[in-house]
Amino acid sequence: MRSDRGESLVEVLVAVTILGVAAVAVLAGMQMSVTASDIHRKQTTGSAYARSYAEAITEYVASANAHYEPCAAANHYSPALVGLTGLPAGFSATHTAAKRVGSSGAAGTCSGNDTGLQQLDITVSSADARAAERLTVLVRKPCGVGMTVCS
Repeated sequence: MRSDRGESLVEVLVAVTILGVAAVAVLAGMQMSVTASDIHRKQTTGSAYARSYAEAITEYVASANAHYEPCAAANHYSPALVGLTGLPAGFSATHTAAKRVGSSGAAGTCSGNDTGLQQLDITVSSADARAAERLTVLVRKPCGVGMTVCS
């Protein structure tokens, strides 16, 4: 009888199988972490650009009474984006057609009766559809000394 002791083939196969399952679980966790990080980065970028777009539209409309459009169509205020640095590759920015905001504060469809206050929904989305940030803003017709009365 020999006193040398070794592992049998079955013991080695069981150990390799356990280590393989553990390695797959670790790699799957790392992949999920990378994907979640990519989604969060795109959401943050989209949110920042949606706010910048909203500010640009507000400044664009406030800069001249001629920039305000009663019952503005979708993307009518897109010239406001000219002053912004471009969106990162793979992102797009749009806004919906204006909704008329009445005296009660409720937004309804624009049917030629503009009150001087519009609601726009701004959306900045990534091309891979992992993130879409939406921001609702109110655009007010500018009124000031020497300007015609807002209606």
